[in-house]
Amino acid sequence: MATEASDPPPPPNPPVPAEAPPKEAEVSMAVVPACETKPEPEPAPKESSTVDEKLVQKPSSHDRDIALAKVNEEKTLSHIRAWEENEKSKSMNKCNKTVSKINAWENAKKAAAEAKLKKEEEYLEEKRAKYVEKMKNRIAEVHKKAEEKRANAEEVRGKEFVTIDESAAKYKACGRTPGSKCFCFGQ
Repeated sequence: MATEASDPPPPPNPPVPAEAPPKEAEVSMAVVPACETKPEPEPAPKESSTVDEKLVQKPSSHDRDIALAKVNEEKTLSHIRAWEENEKSKSMNKCNKTVSKINAWENAKKAAAEAKLKKEEEYLEEKRAKYVEKMKNRIAEVHKKAEEKRANAEEVRGKEFVTIDESAAKYKACGRTPGSKCFCFGQ
């Protein structure tokens, strides 16, 4: 208890002027009498302009018109945004449909070109095969003719050998040389 005696006494509260309105912090701490069941709402903070106070305190028909204009403007903007989204969606769908058609057309043309190319390749391969066969037949024919001509040449050589052998036998039998054709000079 000795500590209580040594504590200095609290300073006295400053006097509050009667004309000054209570501060917001003091108003919120004010005790509501028990007889009232519903607390009063806090008053809106006062501003320095008297024109703003009139607008806040008493809504006029002009304020209502401004609010309705804002609502109508928001409604119009909302409709415009919805229309914009709808038009963009339509445009996107139209573009996708067109691109799809172009892709289908491209694929069809590619398939037709590839089919034509394959057909041409088959035709050229068939034509090449026929030409190769034709050339092989020509080569075989040339080879056959060459063989016939070789056989002919061999036959002619064989006949010439036979005639040479016969002539040599005659020359040997006569005793003459093969170079002398004239009978008057050789004997």
